[in-house]
Amino acid sequence: MAFKVIIIGGGPVGLFLANGLQASGIDYVLFEKRSTIPPSTAFGIFLWPQVTRMMHQLGLLDSLRKVSHPMTGMIHSMPTGELLSSDTNFSKSYKTHGYPVVVTDRGSLAQVLLSGIDKPEERIHTGKQLTNVITRPDRVTVEFADGTSFEGSIVIGADGIWSTVRNQISQYAPDGLFLDNPYQASYQGVFGRAPLLEGITSGQGIEVHGDGWLIQAFPSQKETHLFIYKSIKTTNERVPFSPNVPEELIAEFANVRLTDNVTFKDLWNQRFAQGTANFEEGVVEMWHWDRIALIGDAVLKISPKQGVAANVGMESAACLTNKLAALLQNNPKPTTQEVSKVFSAYQCELEGKVSTWQRLSRFNLDSAVSKNGPRLEAMGAVAARVPAIVSRSFKFERVPFADQNAADMPWVH
Repeated sequence: MAFKVIIIGGGPVGLFLANGLQASGIDYVLFEKRSTIPPSTAFGIFLWPQVTRMMHQLGLLDSLRKVSHPMTGMIHSMPTGELLSSDTNFSKSYKTHGYPVVVTDRGSLAQVLLSGIDKPEERIHTGKQLTNVITRPDRVTVEFADGTSFEGSIVIGADGIWSTVRNQISQYAPDGLFLDNPYQASYQGVFGRAPLLEGITSGQGIEVHGDGWLIQAFPSQKETHLFIYKSIKTTNERVPFSPNVPEELIAEFANVRLTDNVTFKDLWNQRFAQGTANFEEGVVEMWHWDRIALIGDAVLKISPKQGVAANVGMESAACLTNKLAALLQNNPKPTTQEVSKVFSAYQCELEGKVSTWQRLSRFNLDSAVSKNGPRLEAMGAVAARVPAIVSRSFKFERVPFADQNAADMPWVH
């Protein structure tokens, strides 16, 4: 059997991995449990320069530009509207790295990534709820709730925070390595999408800082992506996403000023999408077992405050793809031991960076909701570390391309 990767999960990371494998000459098939890609409701997502650079490498940057908007900076204020500070750091990232920070929605991003798939009718399968993964010495078999099954060489679980693939690994691995719920939440989140109202500037992010809470608004060309972070007692209880947002959850924010002439209520009353969930955080101890590996939210959860979580997952996809491509170049039918070594190298290469992003993002959020007002200098110190981390990000090593613009801080890879 020729080497084939089975991807479980059709979110941003799974679709990005599919594009990277395809560009690197590695065969794959992707299964998604939902009936459609993208989902009917999709919220905002930040893409940092390391990802917009790889989108350029994959030939998808022009398509991304049509459905995204470059960010320029941030305004920090108090609930009364008192201005604390403003910056143009996002604009500086273009000069620093040669690529922009952009905001879009997950649905539009999924459409762009789907447009890059060759023969999607053969490679992308929806309505496939995974029920079982069977590993053998030279292959894996995945079984689905509809009674169908499929064979491949390895399985990559990109199936999110409540990963079925991660649960399947637990039947093979020693007890304690793959917990049913490896994450904890210290913040509850509310999401929304609303029109771009007069008085809100496209590309200029807004953060309003309260005692134990934070409101973020990221305006794109035609809409505004809203996020609320509310401190809660730390819990590992599963709280799945819900499209229903209780009125009492957002009532206290009604009169919070986002700008001089726009309150939270003004924007929220015109929302066309909403949802709530806890913001889980954590890193799984082991990222792989046998011929199965995990990626994205299935193995790591980072506070969304810094807007890097999906970006880290996509960079992980590039790292894993590079290591698989190097292995297959010399051995098109690798043994389980050889595959396991690649998976181990993938984890070792990334877990230090993942932990750094996780710490910085959480520190940034805790500083933003401080009881005595936001610790802006501390948040600035975090921001100062970001360019060096970004410049060390991966790209697809087997996909030749030329960077579109000169960067003040050269890319390491």
